[in-house]
Amino acid sequence: NRTILEMARSMLKEKGLPNTFWAEAVYIVVYILNRCPTKAVQDKTPIEAWSGKKPSAKHLRVFGSICYIHIP
Repeated sequence: NRTILEMARSMLKEKGLPNTFWAEAVYIVVYILNRCPTKAVQDKTPIEAWSGKKPSAKHLRVFGSICYIHIP
């Protein structure tokens, strides 16, 4: 889908990431779009139409954010 590719390209460019992150960007775009309301399923999200449960967006973070891993 052209929209998915354009969104992924924009995310990579905005964060200055190389194309090696292409798969991750596309995955995130699809993940987000599945949680956005659409007229195709009466203004519900695709996840909500499929499962009957409203998805939460509380766990979402900005794509390309710097993160640190703590290894005890």
